[in-house]
This record gives sequence, structure tokens and C-alpha cells, in this order.
Amino acid sequence: MALTFTPNIQLEEPARGDQVGVWDTPVNNNMTLIDLVVGGITTISGAAGSVVLSAAQFQAKTITFNSTLTGSVAITFPTSFTKSYEIQNLCTGSSAFIITLGTTAAGGQVIGVAPGEITECLNDGTNLKYRNLGRVGNYWDYAGSSVPAWVSGCTIPPYLACTGGTFSATTYPTLAVILGSTTLPDTRGRVGFAVDAGAGRISSAATGFSGSSVGASGGAQATTLSSQNMPPIQITDPGHIHGITTGNIISLGGGGNNFGGGSFQPVQPVVASAFTGITAGSSSPTSFTNLPPAYIFGITMIRAG
Repeated sequence: MALTFTPNIQLEEPARGDQVGVWDTPVNNNMTLIDLVVGGITTISGAAGSVVLSAAQFQAKTITFNSTLTGSVAITFPTSFTKSYEIQNLCTGSSAFIITLGTTAAGGQVIGVAPGEITECLNDGTNLKYRNLGRVGNYWDYAGSSVPAWVSGCTIPPYLACTGGTFSATTYPTLAVILGSTTLPDTRGRVGFAVDAGAGRISSAATGFSGSSVGASGGAQATTLSSQNMPPIQITDPGHIHGITTGNIISLGGGGNNFGGGSFQPVQPVVASAFTGITAGSSSPTSFTNLPPAYIFGITMIRAG
């Protein structure tokens, strides 16, 4: 009778009456295959170009890549053997060179493998997809100045840089629901705060932007003070007489206007036109920085899909 196999990892299914006297052959083959799927490790030394995996390679649980990349490498999995994998990328070389995983299916999604890590993925028979890469909507602070090549080399990049740009709700439907729009937060040169959620600690009246809207932003690295920002100042100058007008009588001693039996006539006090020792401020105020001590860690990305 014709042999049949399980649809996912191709275990042999003998029909009733088959393999009489030789039952150990399919049983042992199945045991070997299960052992590979559960615990098999295979190592591939790839320098550049394309690699179509052999049966022993795509049956293994863990595939390790080593050596020095001299160019990007495309790894092809079959569509007839579907399961999850652990992919370990130990290759050295330029970060511009990446390892991508795909199937022979036309239009199938391709994913990149992060260098120096173990990436979990799934071959569903058409696409290669990430497993356990983080929740959609989570932020990733990356110590680099641009999106890494293994991310941008994916058919559907799993992370998007938070630069205030827009994205497709068709491609990233879950992210669009979480953010409530198709506009990414703009984290460039900014610190982040949790949503105010009615606590009144980030009010639009004080900051100029809403503390209850994800992606809202504002603030500045420098501030220019106006006269309204200055506190009231009262200056006492004991060296000058102020507020005395002609006609007021100054009484000294004895009583009345008499001083030592003589007549003391009122005089017009002299009021200084300007205080001494005080310099007027600039007529054009200059700004001052209010940025605290800081460091530049890299870029922020968001798990998109």
C-alpha cells in the first residue's frame, strides 16, 4: 500500500498489514525524526549567497550559523515541513550583512535573524514568523543610531522607529488599535512620561500639550523669561529721600518750626533721578537652558507586528 505521512513533520504512518516483519524500520525512522525535531542541533557555516536547507538541517530544532559573513545570506525552508525553530546567529562581520529566513512559497514573508542572539520563529508552510519577540506596542530602546539591518530586512519589519511618521493600519492592525491612530510617537530628543490619566500632573494649561494623549509632545530645551515671569522687587535706598513734596514741614527738636530759638524754613528735598550701583538689564532677553544632565542612548522603536 502507498505510504502516508503526517502533515507537519512527516512521520510515516504505516497502513494496516504493512511492514510485516520489518515494522522496526518506520518506527526507528520516526524516532530519529522526533529526536531531531525535539533536540537536534545543526550548524551551518555561511559566508554569503543562498542556502537551501537539507532534510537533516530543516528537521533540527536548533540551527546555528557561524563563520564570518562576507555578504547577506538567504536561508530557504521547505513548505512541506512546518514547525518552530531556534535560530542562533553567531556570525561575525559587518552589521550591514544579514541572515534572512524564508520558504519556497511565492510571496512568503521573510524575517531577519538578530546577530549574537537566539531567535525563535515559526515556519507555517508559507511564511517565517517571529515567536516571543515581545508584545505589540512595547518600546525598545536600542543603542544604535538607526534601525538595525536585520529589522529593516524583513518583509514586515517587527519594529518601527518612533520618529513621528505614519504606518499602514492594514499591515499593523493591532498597533493601530493600541495607539488609536496610524501616527507613531516622536521620541527623538525627548524623555517619556506615563499617561497622566486625569492625575493633573501634566496639564495642557501648563505644558501646552495633553498629558492624556499617547504621542502628544511639547516642551523645549531653553526658556526665555519675560517681565511677567519675574517676581515683584522692592528696593530700599536709605541714602536718598523719596516721596516728599514742597510745603511739607520738617519738625526738628523743640516743637513747631523752632530749632534753638531760630526759625527753620521748609526746603525742597532733592530726589535722586537714579539709584547708584544698579545696572539696567538688557532690552533683549536671552534664553537659558533647562536641560538636565543627560546622555544619548540611541533610538527608540516600537514593537509593531
